[in-house]
Amino acid sequence: MHRMTSSRYHNIYEDNAVCFWTSAIVGRIPLSSSATAARAVLSILDECRARCGVKLPGYVLMPDHVHLAAWSERAQDVQRFLRQVLGISSAKTAALAERAAGRGNETAAGWLRAFQARSGGGQVARVWKDRGRAFPVTAPDALLQKLTYMHANPVRAGLVAQPEYWEFSSAAWYLHGTGPLRIDTLEW
Repeated sequence: MHRMTSSRYHNIYEDNAVCFWTSAIVGRIPLSSSATAARAVLSILDECRARCGVKLPGYVLMPDHVHLAAWSERAQDVQRFLRQVLGISSAKTAALAERAAGRGNETAAGWLRAFQARSGGGQVARVWKDRGRAFPVTAPDALLQKLTYMHANPVRAGLVAQPEYWEFSSAAWYLHGTGPLRIDTLEW
């Protein structure tokens, strides 16, 4: 077991456990209300999954946060996957905001200012809050509960009437075998 701590909560990563991960965008900016930004994040999820050897049994990308379920035999692979997803998606979405701001998009300009302010003067804009939350899921029933929770997020937020209607979620994959990302099954 790998434990990352802060004064508020503990992130726990375990070998052979699904990591249920939640992370928010700085200032709760509704970044994925931009379909272009949301699709970019999903593409990065897919690329990092392949690069890190991680399975992705579920996800939902909400306008201002993300929930992921990621698995690997080795907890360090999941941690590497999450670091890469957050780092690459920060750079990519900040670049998208910068291009849109350059075309006169005031909303994107405001987002970019918030991302740059969060970087503390660093070269790379920070899109995600400093820390997400991670905890292990070690039983099929618990994973089903987390998947149901994450898939219901867009309905609870009033974005869609049914979970499978939200484009940036694995809910449609579970119902129809379709969606922007292939979902990995796990053998328990």
